[in-house]
Amino acid sequence: MTRSTIFLLTLCVCWSASAGAADDAAEKARFAACDRGLAWLAKHQAANGSWGKQYTVAVTSFACLARLAATEEPFEGEQGRSLVQGLKFLLSQQQEGQFVNQGHTWIHGQGFGTLALSEAYGRSLTCKTKPDLDMKVVRDVVAKAVAVIAKHQSTSGGWWYRPGSRGNHEGSTTVCAVQALVSADNYGIEIDRAVLARGFEYLKKCQNPDGGFDYTMGSGTTSMKEGTAGGVATLGLMRKFDYLVMINGYKFLLKITPQAIGRERFPYYGHFYGIMGMRLLGQEMKNMREQTGGYIAGARKELVSWQQEDGSWPVKAWVKSSGGESHAYATAFATLTLSVPDGRLSIFNRDRPVLKESEDSR
Repeated sequence: MTRSTIFLLTLCVCWSASAGAADDAAEKARFAACDRGLAWLAKHQAANGSWGKQYTVAVTSFACLARLAATEEPFEGEQGRSLVQGLKFLLSQQQEGQFVNQGHTWIHGQGFGTLALSEAYGRSLTCKTKPDLDMKVVRDVVAKAVAVIAKHQSTSGGWWYRPGSRGNHEGSTTVCAVQALVSADNYGIEIDRAVLARGFEYLKKCQNPDGGFDYTMGSGTTSMKEGTAGGVATLGLMRKFDYLVMINGYKFLLKITPQAIGRERFPYYGHFYGIMGMRLLGQEMKNMREQTGGYIAGARKELVSWQQEDGSWPVKAWVKSSGGESHAYATAFATLTLSVPDGRLSIFNRDRPVLKESEDSR
């Protein structure tokens, strides 16, 4: 073995060790940021169990999902009790599965509220510490809620902000409706799969030739950065993977970079779905994991850098200028996003959770 060969081998070993140390440091920073965010949320929960200012259903849903995604035993301890209080608030904000309208939108609360209750039900099936909550009631509410979502699907296959608007449709509304349907289906709760299929098709028709996704189907004018992240994350949940649509969306996101999403109107939304979409892509296409992992690392680094000294995250961009939400919105969304790589929620995985026969047929 020549000296040059020995030098190159030594260099490679040193580089590998350095990269491994950097990855370990990034993971420690992620876990620490997540823990501080969860602690802040538990401390700043309202007496009625909610979080948020104007959109309490959606923000409480994010906070509940953040806890559900962060640990193997989400119902354990003080934060577990906080989670249960949040779930009770969500149950109080619906009648026969239909959540209240808040601000300019109903479907976001309906979709995220249904998703949070569905994932809570699913996690309760396997956790050692059970919630102080009748989960049969939760399951029943989720079943009614997905039926309400299906009822208000537009004729195009998408959804609009308010119920009864069958002639209107939009991408972000469709994203949250579809993901709620997928989650319920993952846990053996009956959905109309034809409705789900139309929702997926709607989103595919929002894609532009450059791989990005437009605000609405048929306009073909502007590829939204955060909207593309939402489209990719949602279409990544299709049982039959659409490689062309997904790869084109993936290329668009890689080209714009997470940093560009961080400067957009809805950076937390964009980072959440960007990381989720890249995780799903990496699960399906193992040869892309280096690129998808790099994207996730970039978005994660930016999110961690935004955290404030008290453990919260600041509201940014449009949400800040509108004055409609508080730090709870940003903190819940950021904390949830940091836990996506751990894959504890069913929608963070291509493979459906394995349920016992008794659980799948309840």
